[in-house]
Amino acid sequence: EIRNDSSCGSTVGPHLSTHVRTVDIGLAQLAMHSIRETAGSADVRHYIDLFRTYFEAFSKIDQALKVD
Repeated sequence: EIRNDSSCGSTVGPHLSTHVRTVDIGLAQLAMHSIRETAGSADVRHYIDLFRTYFEAFSKIDQALKVD
């Protein structure tokens, strides 16, 4: 049981980001965090295209990244 005055669970993102460079993105899912977050069937294709392009161009992207 999670009480209203206590914190709840988290994802691995905050922990992982202390060890490697990360980008926190997510595909909304109905009832994942809110009833207002919904995903459309076309969203999956957009993510596939995004990741394919990112990994194909990673060496160029990696050289251009500025880490603070």
